[in-house]
Amino acid sequence: MEQGDTIVAISTPPGKGGIAVVRMSGPQAIPIVRKVFKGKEDITVSESHRAHHGWIVGGEEPIDEAVLTLFRAPNSYTGEDVVEVSCHGGVFVSRRILEVLSDRGARPARPGEFTQRAFFHGKMDLSQAEAVADLVRARTEASRKVAAYQLEGGLSKRVEQMRRRLVRACSLLEIELDFGEEDVEFASREELIRMLRSLRRQMKLLLDSFDRGRVCREGVRMVIVGRPNVGKSSILNSLVERERAIVTEVPGTTRDTIEDVLDIGGLLFVITDTAGIRESKDPVEKEGIRRAEQALERADIVLLVFDGSEPLTPDDEALARRTEKIRKSLVVINKVDLEQKIEISRLKRWIPETPFLKVSALKRLGIQELIRSLEQTVLSEGIPHEGEIVLTCVRHRDCIIRAEKRIREAEASVRKGMSQEFVALDLRGAMEAIGEITGQTTTDEILDHIFSEFCIGK
Repeated sequence: MEQGDTIVAISTPPGKGGIAVVRMSGPQAIPIVRKVFKGKEDITVSESHRAHHGWIVGGEEPIDEAVLTLFRAPNSYTGEDVVEVSCHGGVFVSRRILEVLSDRGARPARPGEFTQRAFFHGKMDLSQAEAVADLVRARTEASRKVAAYQLEGGLSKRVEQMRRRLVRACSLLEIELDFGEEDVEFASREELIRMLRSLRRQMKLLLDSFDRGRVCREGVRMVIVGRPNVGKSSILNSLVERERAIVTEVPGTTRDTIEDVLDIGGLLFVITDTAGIRESKDPVEKEGIRRAEQALERADIVLLVFDGSEPLTPDDEALARRTEKIRKSLVVINKVDLEQKIEISRLKRWIPETPFLKVSALKRLGIQELIRSLEQTVLSEGIPHEGEIVLTCVRHRDCIIRAEKRIREAEASVRKGMSQEFVALDLRGAMEAIGEITGQTTTDEILDHIFSEFCIGK
């Protein structure tokens, strides 16, 4: 962060709307805005958290009637003096106000710089800052709940509790080092092992929560696969209730992956329709098949689609054999409105433990049953309840994995009767790893990466 800079940005999305908000933060925020705001009161002596009505002007030219809200340091979002100008919505008006404030000495904010300043001024820790971005991006009730609880500090409190236990144990071991010649034991080895086991159990619970937390944050990656012309695109269209994909009777119509989203049970399903998987010499179709196979590898749940009006083919069998070990999948027999020629018993021998559903995507028969089955399959472990602490991002999971590994190594050292130095070294490594979650121990590179993913103005 460039100390002393006053930054400015439009905090509302571009486009037409009732209002737009231009936000400015920094030591010169109030003096700068005073030059362009004409109201009845002197804003330089105004109390914090007060709104003022007036006009934003450029020289002598009135630009827009606006409401100016002041937040004085340290009682603001960033911990600095903050000014928010609420003006009429529209691309031109907000940009013109941004230009006027920039001309008076504020510089354009970088992505996430307001929240970055809030982090540096102790208004929130790093995991809470990440939750701000998650809350902005939330597209379902589940993702909103998880992000809101993390913003409230649920994960931070749990991490801090674990860190304090490590700090205490490490401190006692290091005190022992100062009394090395007197052979004094400040930390009981039995108690230390019990504490380390307890921490590992807590960390395992957090790691086990990652799959549920990730799907709440990012959505469920669902892939529809099958050989050409079994009705994959028709199923996508029926699920999202619009003509998202082109449907024809010509096999191989879909040459690329097509993606759409659907809210099921409060979770976001990111649905990918793929090119039909079969042997092909067509270079375009082969590329589509390659992308379908990539999507299949990343999937959380797979819909295996078969044409009920035709006998099973070698391509059907190859696909079934390939996907039989996928943890979460559903078999969908499509075109049940036509005469059925598919051998269900043979298909069940290929995929014995996968649920089967019958639908007609064209006539929307069985689509609601399919949606209910998707919900039951994905939500079998449940959406995180209010107040439950879960891991939602890979960075946090990796920190916990590294911390748990160092604690295991510390426990092994204690059991072998090794010197306090080795145990304390591992405990410090665990402390640093979990400290990265909240930003107590982190690098500029990590911070820059995290805040660069924020939108400008937040």
